[in-house]
Amino acid sequence: MTYGPFALREGVTAPRRSPPAGSDRTLLLECRLEQLRGALDEARAEADQARIRLAEAAAREAGETQRLGVLQDEVARARAEVAALHRRLEHSEALRAKLQGHLFESDGRDDAHELVRLRREVAAAHERIAASEQTASQLRARVDELVASRETLLTRVVEWQRAVRDGDTEAVDLAEFIGSLRRAVLDLERDNALGERRETALREQLEQATAPSAVPPPPSPVPPPPSAVPPPPSLADDLVAALAAAQNPQDQVELLLRLGRRGGDDAFYAVRPWATAEDPNVRAAAYQSLGRLLERDPARLEPHIRWGIADSNPHVRRRVVLAAAAARGIALRPLLEPLSGDPDPQVRRIVHRILRSTSQDPQRTEAGIVQRAS
Repeated sequence: MTYGPFALREGVTAPRRSPPAGSDRTLLLECRLEQLRGALDEARAEADQARIRLAEAAAREAGETQRLGVLQDEVARARAEVAALHRRLEHSEALRAKLQGHLFESDGRDDAHELVRLRREVAAAHERIAASEQTASQLRARVDELVASRETLLTRVVEWQRAVRDGDTEAVDLAEFIGSLRRAVLDLERDNALGERRETALREQLEQATAPSAVPPPPSPVPPPPSAVPPPPSLADDLVAALAAAQNPQDQVELLLRLGRRGGDDAFYAVRPWATAEDPNVRAAAYQSLGRLLERDPARLEPHIRWGIADSNPHVRRRVVLAAAAARGIALRPLLEPLSGDPDPQVRRIVHRILRSTSQDPQRTEAGIVQRAS
């Protein structure tokens, strides 16, 4: 058997040449050699793996070393920050001690006065805030009430306008009645202002007349007049004169209503002729004023009611019926039952309501009947 140079390089000596009789031993040696070669290859493979693991361990150690360096840098920065915080804390402690020294060195009396003043200001501010909150709550409640009233009024105005557009005679009559009430309120305010001015003038004249004079007047055989101050002109006389001079029917209506509110016999005699005027609005105002003037005198009012319910205009008849309902002590059923078949539906409706009210409540009040009728 021949051994090549590889076997010599591996350190395996060439066997001695043996005689052919030892061929079995040679075979055993060759097998043993093959086993040794396999083990050598496995050892080499394990050495390669060990070198790979060693390289990986070295790489991991390098990474751990790098992370350790980063952590050391962070620790150094943290230590620097802690040192800076310590320095700032020492500086703050020094400032606090300095401020406490200034506080203890200041005058305690002035500080006490300043503290009392500040507390008083705070208490006053709290009181103002409480008062403002209470006022604000009251104002909010009032605003809510006004908004609710406004919504109610707007709703009623819209309904009334819709009824007027639809031609409802009751709504038209209500509009006229509201307009007359507004004018009556304005007239009352004007009369009130005039009355206040006249009262002021009379008081001044009375003070001048009763003031003691410095020089007593000489005795006179002729007695003085009972009143040296002339009486002021009556407002009813002015209204009567204005009514006699008025040419516009609207002005005549306003003056008639004012005379009805003013009262007096002179107003009655001034209003009565206008019950036969050509304009139905003037006649209606005259009957309304007569009802106001004679509401406590049913005997004198009844003939005018009979004349008014026989008027040809339904608007006049409606005003006469309402005036009769507002009067006191007048027998309504014999007067108004003939109007149950009136051609005007509005007159019939008012008459039916008044008669039903009088039948249900004999002890009626004029205000309740008028309210239910209108």
